[in-house]
Amino acid sequence: MRYDDTIVLLFAKAPVAGQVNTRLIPDIGEQAATQLQHDLIHDRLKMLTASGLCHVRLMCAPDEQHECFRSCKQSYPIELSVQQGEDLGERMFNGASKALHDHRYCIIIGTDAPALDAERIAQAIEGLRSGKQAVFVPAEDGGYVLAGLSEARDELFRDISWGSAKVMQQTRSRLEEHAIAFLELESCWDVDVIEDYRRYLQEIS
Repeated sequence: MRYDDTIVLLFAKAPVAGQVNTRLIPDIGEQAATQLQHDLIHDRLKMLTASGLCHVRLMCAPDEQHECFRSCKQSYPIELSVQQGEDLGERMFNGASKALHDHRYCIIIGTDAPALDAERIAQAIEGLRSGKQAVFVPAEDGGYVLAGLSEARDELFRDISWGSAKVMQQTRSRLEEHAIAFLELESCWDVDVIEDYRRYLQEIS
């Protein structure tokens, strides 16, 4: 393992029909949107575990009991944990706080950025190892697809407009306001709308 002091937290919703990739459902239908979530979870876990970068913990919502999560536990060398919190920010903060009790560095990613590769994650880890307190990979739509932390900072996750195009800018403001030394890597696309889905299909074909 290249970075034994680091853990990646992969935040994932269970692939339940009607509850995942909801912005895509009008265009591709419930079944395809559900299948996409299943495929993205496995794609991310394959990438993370094959890279041998660091420890991997699958952060499950609403719980660990879905067949997909149980299958992942059997198929990959990972841990399972349940997301805890009322909103995304609280869930990420709680996950990071727990992870940083046992690891020096923590990387948070989601399932919806298939272009985020092991090389970019390694760059984020190296940024933390060089002394940055936080590292981010912005999303092209204004959010972010990776947050790397050397300590859990509640102010980075509280009162953020999750799901909006303001997320990364609000986060930058918090980083600057609290004098947190951070690194911002090159932006990355994620799968939100039909154009992204078509791009994803083209990438995997």
